Amino acid sequence: MRHTPRTRTTVRINLRALVLSAPLFVLACAPLPAPAAAPRQDSPLARIMELNRNGRWDEAARLAQEFLASAGRKPDAQRCEALYDLAYAQTRLGRPDEARATLDAFDQRCQNLPSAPGWLAAETGRLRSELSGKAAPAPARGDDFWQTADPAALGLNVGALKRHAELCLRTGADACLVVYKGKIVQELYGPRYQEPTMAMSSTKSVTGLLVGALVDDGKIKGVDEPVCRYVEEWCAGAKGKVTLRHLLTMTSGLPRMKDEGVGRVSDKNPFVKGLPLAAEPGAAWDYSNEGVQLLSPVIDRAAGEPAQDYARRRLFGPLGMNDTRLHLDLKGHAWTYADMETTPRDFARLGMLMLGKGTWRGRRVISESWVAESTKPSQKLNPNYGLLWWLVPDGYAALGYLDTNLYVFPSQDLVVVRMQAKPLDPQPPYHSEALPIFRQFTK
Repeated sequence: MRHTPRTRTTVRINLRALVLSAPLFVLACAPLPAPAAAPRQDSPLARIMELNRNGRWDEAARLAQEFLASAGRKPDAQRCEALYDLAYAQTRLGRPDEARATLDAFDQRCQNLPSAPGWLAAETGRLRSELSGKAAPAPARGDDFWQTADPAALGLNVGALKRHAELCLRTGADACLVVYKGKIVQELYGPRYQEPTMAMSSTKSVTGLLVGALVDDGKIKGVDEPVCRYVEEWCAGAKGKVTLRHLLTMTSGLPRMKDEGVGRVSDKNPFVKGLPLAAEPGAAWDYSNEGVQLLSPVIDRAAGEPAQDYARRRLFGPLGMNDTRLHLDLKGHAWTYADMETTPRDFARLGMLMLGKGTWRGRRVISESWVAESTKPSQKLNPNYGLLWWLVPDGYAALGYLDTNLYVFPSQDLVVVRMQAKPLDPQPPYHSEALPIFRQFTK
């Protein structure tokens, strides 16, 4: 069952303390508005609006251009709506000059048009603000932990933060969040942002923390224990040699599976329990969703309760991650390889936990030794991998599909979150361009 976010009290947020002056995102949680008199659902305008809502901006732009080229004697109000839809798609596609030209055409034809839908003026105004470099506000939050700060007042490189904001916009991010010295200095939300947001494969790093908590609690004696101790199906043959360390380091011998993998099945734990090995344990490094999902029944057994309950009680609850939970399959098994349901601010709390070497507001949640082991090379086959954490220059990260990532840079006292739900076509790279920008934040 999907998590439905709780109703929050609306809070006025100081935008200057949240974001920089840069081409940013439209108001979060405000999808494209429906016109007062909605077009028929089979009309071209309805189709263009639906394409924009689903992030299919290339198709929306093409269809809007075709509509405008063949508009003929169509009412001016429809032409105006198509111009707005086209400008919106061009903005999302990172074509600001084209979007401005389209808005100029809108002004010439539609600015004083009595028959234009009332919502058009407000929405074109949003686009103009975005294209002029005025930041859009983040979703209102009732949050007693996070504080915001003006990045310039903290001595941060405002130009680098602006470049990061532009990169977030260009690559289709739904949300980007930058935390410096425990304070939010940049918080951006796109028009497709919804809660909860899936953490994609960044969830694997959270699973690593849950295993660490079980070790800290004495419920797992150590990561060199055999998987067989918790999953009886893994006691025979070569599987009996597989340890928890193998699962945590992607060296179990399970291969990387794509179309035929765990993502295609509704009852995930029996599926991964029954998989054969493709290599001897410890002989090869292979990124395996299935190996990390095998930690779901391990956690169930070691914790003496469902993994999702242990996660909430032992990790999410102490950190105040009230809008976070592990995703469940149709049989109620926790997904431990992907798709934790969360928010950018909740996700950033995990980064703050890691910066604190396992402490949260003075309370020990995860042992310092586990954080240290998780964030250093765990084997020689892939020295850029720890215990379900990736190692990046000057820090470490939880990395997921579509660059849904959590970065931690201890030397800079910096945490960065980026989240995206649906791909662009083509999907621009974020990670490789962002890493050098991060280093400039504190220079």
